Amino acid sequence: MTARDRILNKLRAARRPFPDAQPPPADYLPAVRVDDTAPDALLERFTAELEALEGEVFAVDSADAAREQVLSLLRAGAARRVMSWHFKHIPVPRLYTAIQQAGYTIDYPQTRGDDRPERLARLETAEIGLTGASVAIAGTGTLVIQTGKGMTRLPAILPPTHIAVIRLRQIIPRIEDWLAHQRRSDSPALNDPANVCFVTGPSRTADIEKMLVLGVHGPKRVQVIVIR
Repeated sequence: MTARDRILNKLRAARRPFPDAQPPPADYLPAVRVDDTAPDALLERFTAELEALEGEVFAVDSADAAREQVLSLLRAGAARRVMSWHFKHIPVPRLYTAIQQAGYTIDYPQTRGDDRPERLARLETAEIGLTGASVAIAGTGTLVIQTGKGMTRLPAILPPTHIAVIRLRQIIPRIEDWLAHQRRSDSPALNDPANVCFVTGPSRTADIEKMLVLGVHGPKRVQVIVIR
């Protein structure tokens, strides 16, 4: 038995704290109101919220148009190197081939092994991070990004530009809706991944003299392509 197993067994055997605590309520008052939950209305709200935070949204009508939009953003960003999730997790067929044929270098963020410092140094040169997302929150302009095999967090936090590609059906009204779904399904998104990120616009801070600065702790630019 490993030290990890011993620690986990002790935690499992321990008496649960607060045995008299009341169960969580079935419904919560939403922190953000979203009155119109039609798909196009959710897209409009998501766009407004993200743009208010200096993010960008590009709504397209097909996977082919999404592929062209990705290439257009790569050209506009003068990028040569792209750090990406595995492309089976990005809802655009033939996107890997299109990016490669356009002359861009694609890196998968594998950082384990004896050559970890060299791999990290190479990844730091990527100008663009490319991912999908689990869901998007219309009421706050937030992307929910779960890590997993082929879906590490580095593309969403390390390059100066983060491009995420999602489908319209992935936009939901509020974060409470996502949490309610997790409770009903025994919280797989919270229990299974190593990490869950909530990305709401470009990285920002106003710690120094209350002056807003973008891109200090993560991407300076967040661009979301939505396939209707």
